[in-house]
Amino acid sequence: MSNQPQIRVRFAPSPTGFLHVGGARTALFNWLYARSQQGTFVLRIEDTDQERSTEESYAAILRGMEWLGMDWDEGPGQGGDCGPYLQSERLPLYREQLDKLKAAGSTYPCFCSADDLAAREEQVKAGGGVWEGYDGHCRELSTERIAELEAAGTPCAWRLRTPDEGTTFWYDVIVDKREFQNEVLVDRVIFKADGFPTYQFAVVVDDHLMGISHVLRGDDHVSNTPFQILIYQALGWKVPKFGHMPMILGPDKKRLSKRHGATSVEEFQTLGILPAAMVNYLALLGWSPGGNADEVMTRDALVKKFSLKKVNSSPAAFDYDKLNHINSEHIKRLSPAERIDLARPLLQERGWDLDPAWLIEGVATLDDYLARVLGTLGNRFSSLITLPDQIGFFFSDDFFVDDEPWQEHVTTDEGRAALTALAEALDRELDAAVAQPAAAFEGIIRDTAEKLGVKAGQLIHPSRVALTGQSRSAGIFEVMELVGLPRTIARLKAAAS
Repeated sequence: MSNQPQIRVRFAPSPTGFLHVGGARTALFNWLYARSQQGTFVLRIEDTDQERSTEESYAAILRGMEWLGMDWDEGPGQGGDCGPYLQSERLPLYREQLDKLKAAGSTYPCFCSADDLAAREEQVKAGGGVWEGYDGHCRELSTERIAELEAAGTPCAWRLRTPDEGTTFWYDVIVDKREFQNEVLVDRVIFKADGFPTYQFAVVVDDHLMGISHVLRGDDHVSNTPFQILIYQALGWKVPKFGHMPMILGPDKKRLSKRHGATSVEEFQTLGILPAAMVNYLALLGWSPGGNADEVMTRDALVKKFSLKKVNSSPAAFDYDKLNHINSEHIKRLSPAERIDLARPLLQERGWDLDPAWLIEGVATLDDYLARVLGTLGNRFSSLITLPDQIGFFFSDDFFVDDEPWQEHVTTDEGRAALTALAEALDRELDAAVAQPAAAFEGIIRDTAEKLGVKAGQLIHPSRVALTGQSRSAGIFEVMELVGLPRTIARLKAAAS
């Protein structure tokens, strides 16, 4: 039996907005580490910011996690021995730990209001000084003065008494040793006057009581870590291992934001990104499988290869083009059945269905027809965004038409003449009451071209645009077979008129 302590990691978002890709990447690295080490992944909701926390944001976070397939072992909806998993339901636990700090003299009441602090900051700046945060105004208040303020009903917060000398350091599992001089640390508030703990205090209490072994988070939390370590020490608790992951930047090397494009998980879902592709790409933001390994990876492959030792300490740039490439590769690798499941909702959204009058051999259901349609695309089916334009002409006569090839191949005298001749030949030579194979259409096109004394391409190009609205599509003979003879003739005639 192994003597190694169990790996327990957590993702602890605040429900104050959508699930941003930065948060999703943090969740993913924690999830991958837990799964690769047979550990436990905890989801905890840090909702002590009562003014900004919303039920809508909470629901959006859960939807995003579920869509990405990052299941949690403990947390909302899952339960666990360390609950509750919403901070707003854990207030008695925080007050219990605050009482311990009070008894030890490690915390003190602060009666300074926001206006008081702002006024003192202005005074310091007016005198040419630099305001470095809280100035310790209430740190040495006498017992008598504290009693007077309390008797007057003056609201108070509680601050941690931090050391004035020495250093606070830790060995970061991603960037090695980090060290802060204690003299630059201020006595931050750990309990607010409204009776709620601050993030700094609640996160320490929760991580300890939930047995978190590794705190893996973004490097924007580095400045919080020394203060949190001091809270651990003040409570006499073992400090977990910390790992701070690199920031995610936009293509312009500035912090990723809405100005760069989509940033929330749900936005990428509406843009046709597959959850497997999103997980794959997020994993590559600051981590690499190493060597010449294929970067297009399944979840199982990511779990197998993931290691904190391969997490980069340098910022990662979000590349939308690379995400789309990885997404297209995941789509290409889907099975025929998976492709149908992916495409079916797109048809349903547009009201597209199978018309029995199309007379397609071997087609009895919409899925049968869709399978044939998708089969003509092959690896050209690489985007959910462009798919409706690629296949819309099979299901509706109201389809997208690219104006440039239409003008080049259809509206010319030669194009109209070719379309008219082909429509007449098809009407004359083929039986509309019988489903026609692709070979039959090919034979008519080549025979008609020979009779007209032109190359087959002079019929194929205008026919393709007339039938599909595009200059490129699946093989034109297969297109005609799936569109069916009656619709093929009708479209050729309409385009030629």
